[in-house]
Amino acid sequence: MATNFEVEMTFGSSADEVFAMFCDPKYLELRCAETGGIDIEVSSAVDAAGGAVLSMKRSVPAEVPSFAKSFVGDTIEIDETHTWSPPASDGSREAAITCSFGGLPVGFTGQASLVDSGDGPADDRTTFHLDASVKAAIPLMGGKIEGVVRDQTLRATAKENKVARGWLAT
Repeated sequence: MATNFEVEMTFGSSADEVFAMFCDPKYLELRCAETGGIDIEVSSAVDAAGGAVLSMKRSVPAEVPSFAKSFVGDTIEIDETHTWSPPASDGSREAAITCSFGGLPVGFTGQASLVDSGDGPADDRTTFHLDASVKAAIPLMGGKIEGVVRDQTLRATAKENKVARGWLAT
C-alpha cells in the first residue's frame, strides 16, 4: 500500500516566471542546499516546445527513526526528476515527478501542476500543486517508512516555498 499526500505552494509571480525559476540551475542548487543537500548535481534541459526535464541529485543526512537506521545509514542519496510539459493554451503546465532514494526499496511519484490565475491576492497569483505517493517495499515497516518520507517531504517543501519566494522577490 502507498501513502498519498498533497503539497500546494503559491507565488506572487506569473507562471512563466515561476517556471523560469524552476528551470534555473542556480535555483535548483540553492533549493537542494537549503533543504540539507550536499554533493549536489543538477541539470536543466528545456526543449524547443517549452517543456523541460529537471534533474537533482544530492545526499542528505538521514533523519530517520532508529528502526530504519540499519537500512539507511548516515546519509540518503536522492535522485529527483521533474518532467514538465510545454505550456497549455492558458499557460498552465503539468509535470511528472519521480524520486528514488539511493537504491533503497522506496519510491516517490507525483503529478504536479503550475497554474497562473492572473488575478487575486498578490501572493497567490500562481499555484503549484502536487499530488504525490510514496511506496516503501519493506515488509512490516513499509507504512512507517512511507510516513517518514511523506513528513520529511512536507518539511522540505515548506523550506522550498520560502527559498522560491525569496528568489522571486529579488
